[in-house]
Amino acid sequence: MSIISVEHRSNLYWLGRYAERVYTTLDTFFDYHDIMLDKDKNSYRSFLEKLDIEDKYDTYEKFMQDFLFGTEPFTISSAFQRAYDCALVIRGMIGSESLAYLELAANTFRSSQNAKNLRLALMPVMDYMLAYWGSIDDYITISEVGTLVRFGKLVERLDLYFRLSYDSKYINGEYDKLCHIIARVRKDFCNPKQLAVLVEILAIEGSYKERLPEVLNSLNNLFEESAA
Repeated sequence: MSIISVEHRSNLYWLGRYAERVYTTLDTFFDYHDIMLDKDKNSYRSFLEKLDIEDKYDTYEKFMQDFLFGTEPFTISSAFQRAYDCALVIRGMIGSESLAYLELAANTFRSSQNAKNLRLALMPVMDYMLAYWGSIDDYITISEVGTLVRFGKLVERLDLYFRLSYDSKYINGEYDKLCHIIARVRKDFCNPKQLAVLVEILAIEGSYKERLPEVLNSLNNLFEESAA
């Protein structure tokens, strides 16, 4: 097996995180989008609070445009750009088809900015992201490369699931997947102290809600980027 450089390990991990951030955040955004249109135009404030993002928006229309297409680090547009930057560096590892699906998703996303029906315009983005993940799975099924991408994907998914108060059955399912991934990565890729804290908190169902900052800190420090 070829040795993966520290830089490429970091790019693989963060590719998984940023790509998943796009997908899961958009998926949840649709729920709030429907509520804003049909019931409560201010429901986006709850969404921002859960993501620990300052509310700088005067209207829900401004929120939808700026949160999706703005340039601040937490926007979907920024997540897309960072995912693509990582993918470009390691395109030889993930395959040209995977890169193409990611680029297609990003281009479709940008072209939807002025659409009259934003939800309808964004639906193909979700489909292209699923195609991207399918391509990743097909191209790098069992290699260390694929394992690191999935490591990042599951860390990001759990981070968002915790923040957005997903049901325990979904959190437990993704946590089980993460444990399987951790068992396959090199030991020096994963911080055992942070893993122990995560295991302790998640051993009691629902306890993460009372210890959310702690569980998020442990989750986000699982990956040892500087591992030699």
